[in-house]
Formats: sequence, structure tokens, C-alpha cells
Amino acid sequence: MTLRYSPLMLALLAAIPVNALAKTQVILNNAWKGAITLDIDNDFPCLTRPLMEEWGVITPLLERLEWDVKGCLTQETMQHFHLQYWYRPQAQLLTLLFPDAALNAQQNGVSTSRWDDGINAFFMNYRLDVNRTNAHYSWDTTGTDANLALESGLNVGAWRLRYQNTLWREKSGEHGSYSNGYSLWRSVRALRSRLTLGDDYTSSNMFDSMAYRGVRLASDQAMFPDRWRPYNPWINGYARSEAEVSISQNGERVYRIHVPPGPFIIRDFYPPDDQGNLELTIQESDGTERTRTLPYSIMPNLMQHNKVDYEVVVGRFKPWHGIEMDKERFWQTTLSWGAWPGLTLFAGFQQGVRYLGQVVGMGGNLGAFGALSMDVSTARYRQNAQNLDGAVWRLRYAKAFLSTETNLTAQLQWYPDGSKYRSLEEKISREAALKSDWDDDTTLRALKGQVEINQNFGEDSSVSLIWERTRGRRYTGNSDSLTLSVNTNWRDVDISLYGGYERARNYPTQTTLGINVSIPFAFGSRVTNVGYLSELASRGESSHGMNIYGSAGEDNNLRYDVTAKHVVHSTDELNASLGWQYNAGQLNVSTTRGGGRRDWHADTSGSVLVHGGGVTLGQTLGSTSALVEVPNTPGVGFYNQFGSTTNREGELLVSYMTPWRVNRVTMDTYALPEEMHFDNDELEAVPTDGAIVRLRFDPPQKEKDKGKDKDKKTDKDDNGDNDDNDDNDDNEE
Repeated sequence: MTLRYSPLMLALLAAIPVNALAKTQVILNNAWKGAITLDIDNDFPCLTRPLMEEWGVITPLLERLEWDVKGCLTQETMQHFHLQYWYRPQAQLLTLLFPDAALNAQQNGVSTSRWDDGINAFFMNYRLDVNRTNAHYSWDTTGTDANLALESGLNVGAWRLRYQNTLWREKSGEHGSYSNGYSLWRSVRALRSRLTLGDDYTSSNMFDSMAYRGVRLASDQAMFPDRWRPYNPWINGYARSEAEVSISQNGERVYRIHVPPGPFIIRDFYPPDDQGNLELTIQESDGTERTRTLPYSIMPNLMQHNKVDYEVVVGRFKPWHGIEMDKERFWQTTLSWGAWPGLTLFAGFQQGVRYLGQVVGMGGNLGAFGALSMDVSTARYRQNAQNLDGAVWRLRYAKAFLSTETNLTAQLQWYPDGSKYRSLEEKISREAALKSDWDDDTTLRALKGQVEINQNFGEDSSVSLIWERTRGRRYTGNSDSLTLSVNTNWRDVDISLYGGYERARNYPTQTTLGINVSIPFAFGSRVTNVGYLSELASRGESSHGMNIYGSAGEDNNLRYDVTAKHVVHSTDELNASLGWQYNAGQLNVSTTRGGGRRDWHADTSGSVLVHGGGVTLGQTLGSTSALVEVPNTPGVGFYNQFGSTTNREGELLVSYMTPWRVNRVTMDTYALPEEMHFDNDELEAVPTDGAIVRLRFDPPQKEKDKGKDKDKKTDKDDNGDNDDNDDNDDNEE
């Protein structure tokens, strides 16, 4: 068998310092696995089972391998299963060659020695919103109100300190500020867990998620190799040009990648939340955008055999700002255990003031038939001088049909007759409602069902269907809803259809139908989209309109959108917006006109990072980010950060990185001057959760200097003074 390095791999190795912390550079099947601390005895490496699991070696093979007393793979076993290795001590390089059948193709785990806690730094995200409104009614007043939201963070080693606060001013002149929350947390590597002190949310796997202030220690599934996790969605799409693809969940962008023209499939994305639809946005190089919603939920609690997931929380309930509710003490613990292959047992306990809740259940992986789980939750509590109790049974099902790109999830909840079940948060909310002599009817629930189906057709078409039904014992809680959305593309024309049906007792039935058609028109190198919007409502206001949107500027960082809408039996409206994305942030201005309405809105957002090298301004930072440095080289763009280039010092902030996974930060070399050349235009990082990693690129070389270096190298080779070729020959066997 012959082992050869690709040109890209050789260039990458050439860019790595030989004395990189005395770690061993590892290449597995021509894929660089990073600089790893390894015990090497007589040129034989100690390969442990956890390391091979994170590299993606399949479980059936791991079960047959033999390990010595130190936990290292034996030489005899490697030879027997054709696991080959070559070690070069001078270069601190270990090359491994495993049969393709021995590796899991979807494995994206990495060695824990590559986890990077990032730099010590302080950052602040800011967003300022200003609204100018005219009085519409006699009791209203004309004026301006403003809102400044700040999110501050401090990273020291593995510790993360976060604080959120808001300053506000109303048009009446009243002003003030309030705290949204603060927390101190860190990842505990040995436990594959996260320790949080302060404000956070409990997990929704067994009990309803709720906000609290206290202490939490819980497993972090993102720290495990991908194949240990129950399910990840395959997301496909089609890019007309070189495009930026981003994914948002629950209103927050959680993933971003650049793709070449043509069809693409994202297989390495794991949503941070088990529940919450995904929004896929494809932004083309001309600035045009296409967005579609992907319903998403997985079967929570399912664990691999002999794996455990847990959560322990002690604290006080934390109501939303401005809501008067009791801040009751409580504690909660949950545990999921992979008892047998394909079978998980789980249970949880929750205790508050005069409240005790329990849940117990089991789930199974049915292979080709999907996954199924069943559990029962019980609650006993005292309220309004009464002792109450109840239960709720829950059945959940999930199935992904990869061959047809279909995703199906279903859930059914049943409340037995006489059940007075309430969750802890519902019980606390009921205490506040009792003060107003109001009943929330939560003890009258009988049945609740939900089904979600998402079907992809080709690279740029999808259909989503969501059906929900609720039944109550006194018919006061009966409701039905059906939502259907269709997104497709026909000859570069984007077509979106939306249909909704809602029926609730004592309320009239409402049906809604919407259509959005967008047609691109090219004007030189620019593309302007003209769209038709229509929404028909059986009850309420129907509307029809046109909109024109597109982008301008050298990097398409200036965006515009004008929408004219006619509302039946009401006033017409004109909405216009302009957005500018720049290195240090983003600025948006918009106006709405209609009837007597003359409203203006403006907002600006960005971030400030203070680090050992100084202060860097950038766009809003996500939970995990990067500081990219190209010393004294301004104007360099990166595919990871649209609309931004390095500043005068050669620094750039990359807003979004995926924790615990390999992130490749790639330079946009096509936009560089022809005479500018970089020896390495891509670097890798594996940040821990919440880290700000530093990636430093070597300064560029002029094309003239590059030629001189090449001539010098050729002279050395001719004189026999350079043995690089000999070293490369040693690696071909």
C-alpha cells in the first residue's frame, strides 16, 4: 500500500512550527488531526481507546482490539487489523493509515488535546434602537424612545463571566435600566459537563424548561464525539454562486459556512437545543438572500450503551423582568442511562415550596423504524389551602428517512380524568393568578398532540407540515391548528407558499393563505429582486403588495428593501429600509408611512474586544468567536465573516465558531492583489464553548519575493544541500 501526502497537506505541515509545544503532529488517512500529546516508546505511539473513538474508529472494531496495561493499543493488534503507522521523531510527525471500513464517515470528533480555551479577553456586544413615532390618536404623544442592550463578557482561562443589562428611555422622558441576567460558568472536561453559577435555564428533556438563579452542573452532549449523539439533521440546499449559508435556532444564529456554487449538504451541524425550528438562510455573492424554515426536534434522553447524561440544579425561580411572581426555591435532578444497546432508562425529581414532581420513562432506538420513548410525570403540591396531585403520560416518536430526506416527529400527551397536574412553573404562576382571582385552566387539560413533517425535494425545494390538537375536559381548551409551508425555486424564481388554519372553541375559525414570488433582474454585475406579496385572511385584514430589494457596494454590504402594501379596508403602507454592514458593526435605518403614520427606526450594533494586543472593533460576537490576525495587512477578507476585512493593524473578529469541533478559517484570496501571496491561507481551531480563539496568519509575501525564495530553494536542491525531497521519499511505502 502506498501512502502519499496531498499538496495541501504538505503545505499545511510546512506552516506548522516544529517546536509546537513538543506535541506530535498526527495525520490519519491524509487528514490532519492536529498537535497531540502522545506517549511514544521506541517510535511506537500509545493509541488509547478514547483517542481512537474520537477519530471515528467504528465500535465493532474497537470491541475486537487488544490493549496493554497502560491502555495502549498493542503492536500485534495493529498488525492483525492492518492499522499502519510511520513515526518521524525529527519532525515529531505520526502518520496513520487505517482501512476505510474501520472509520465512521460521519465522525466529526477531535482529540481533546486540541481543545482551545482561547485568550484572556473582555468583550461587549451592544445594540442601540431608536424609534421616532407620531401620535395616531388623541391620547397618544409624538416623541422618541430609545433602548440600549449590552452584553458583557470576561474570559479568563476556562472561566466565562457574562452580564446582560438594558438602558431605556421612553418618549415621555422616563428612563432607567435593569439587569437581564449574569452568570459565571466553565466546561468541566473530565466530566464532559458544564458548571454554571448565576442565571440560566433548566433542561427541557424531562421537565418543562424554566429560568432560575442558582447553581447547575449538567452534561454537555456537544463535548462527546458525534456518533455518540442520537441524531443530527442533514440539511441540503442549492447555491447559485459562492454563498454564505447560516442557520438560526430560536432567533439566534448558531452556524455559518461558505459553500461553492451548486448543491450542498450540511452533515456536521448539531443544533444546541433539542427543540426549536431551524431557519436556513442562503446569502448569494450578489447580496440576495433566500430563507426557509426547517422543523426540527430530536428524541431527547436517548443515550449510547453505558453512557450517562445528568443534570443537577439548585436555585430560585427567576420570573421575567417586570412580572411580579414568587421567586421560590427549588432543586432538580435528572438522569438518563444507556442500560442496554438501543434502550435508555431515565428519571427525574423536582422539589419546590410545597411541590414535588417526578418523571420516569424509557426510550428505544428502533433502527430503521425510528426512535420511541414513553414517560409519566407526576406532581403533588399544596395550593389555595388544598392538596392537589396529578399525572401526565407522554409518548414521543422521531424518524429521519435519509433516503427520501424526510423528517417526522410526533408527540402525544394524555392527562387522566381527575388529574390536577401542574408543572412547577405553572404552580408558581397560579399563585400570582390567585391574587387576581383568575383561573388558568391548566388542571382541565385532557389531551395534546403534535405532528411535524419536513420533506425536501431536490436541492432547493421543501414542504413543511405542522398539526396540533388540544382537548380539555370542559371544552374550554379545545383547539386545532394546521400550518403548511412550501418553498421552491423555478428557473431562478423563488416561490414561497404559506397556509394556516386555526380553530378554538368560543372563537371564530380563521384561515390564512400567503404567497411570495421573487424574480431576480441583473443590471450589470448587480442583481435586484422584484417580488409580489399577498396574504388572504378569512377573518382580519388581507393585503397585497410589491417589494424591491437588493444590495450595492463593493462587497455588497449595502442592502436596500422597499415594500408597498395595500391593505383591504384599511390604509396603504410604504416600508423602506437601508442596511450597511461594516468592519466595526452594522447600521440599519427604516421608515413606515401610511395614513397618518410617519414612523422612523434606526439601530446600530457591534462589539468591542479588549485583549492583550489592544482593542478590536467588530460585528456582534456569538457565544464562541475568533480573533484573526494578519500582522500589518489591512483589507484582507475571510469567508467566515461576510462584509468585513482586516483593520489597519490586520485584525478581524469572526463572530461565530462551533465549539468542540474543527473550525477552518479561510482567507478570501480571490479578492487580494495579484502580487500578494500567503504561504498558508487557512488555519484550524477547536474552541471550547464560549472561547475567543486567536488565529495568527504569517504576513504576506510579494510575488517577486516568492520567486526569489523559489530560486534559492532550487539552487539548494541542485547543490544537494536540501534534503526535503529525501524526507518526502521516506513517507512513500
